[in-house]
Amino acid sequence: MTTDPELTLFCLAHAGGSAHPYIRLGADLPGRVTVVPLELPGHGTRVREPLLHGMTALTEEAVRLIGERRHEPYAIFGHSFGSLLGYEAARVLTAQGTPPKLLLVSGRNGPTEPLSHRPFAHLPDDGFVRGLQRIGGLPEALLAEPELLKFYLPAIRADLRVVETYTHTPGPRLTVPVTAFAGSKDVLTDAASMAAWSRITTGVFDLTLVSGGHFFLQEPEFRAALGARLTRYAATATRTDAVRGAVARAVAE
Repeated sequence: MTTDPELTLFCLAHAGGSAHPYIRLGADLPGRVTVVPLELPGHGTRVREPLLHGMTALTEEAVRLIGERRHEPYAIFGHSFGSLLGYEAARVLTAQGTPPKLLLVSGRNGPTEPLSHRPFAHLPDDGFVRGLQRIGGLPEALLAEPELLKFYLPAIRADLRVVETYTHTPGPRLTVPVTAFAGSKDVLTDAASMAAWSRITTGVFDLTLVSGGHFFLQEPEFRAALGARLTRYAATATRTDAVRGAVARAVAE
């Protein structure tokens, strides 16, 4: 009798986002998937810590947070800004000999694609907020709370500046499967540019379009699609383990 292999799913939020929304994600995923949200300095429960500036520092922190768990089966999921950070972390972890089993990304065009909006992270707060509203880059709940929004602006601005100044550095492609999710009404993505995620891996690539704008992570349709993808991973991994076990027994005999 075989059981689905265990998998740790490390999650990285959108610009300015915290780990909190991902805590409940596990309820819709296969039972042997453990969700571990990664909290960055200056965000969520680490809000009193200084923000990190620049992709290199953020990537180093993401890799540090994954830590020794990289030696067990794990996957990385990132949304929007978190997609870029997850990809860069996967590159580092792969170079260190501990690649993820899967890279899952959403709400962000492929890293080789040009920026999908005109930069505005440098603008004063009023112009910055208008820019966020224009691209649908703010949750409605946050827009309804001006004081709370003001509190989160520094983190959002720092992360968005990383996105706006990001340049893809050529290097070896990943070898793991990459799965991308896009909102059908998300003005920050388009189908062709989301498909460009296929260029950064030699592994299997698949793209799923779900209903909604930029923030679709709480939608049942997305959660069902994510659960289905992880179930497919589990089935493939189980078959692979069974074949390896059979080969090992045959060699031993």
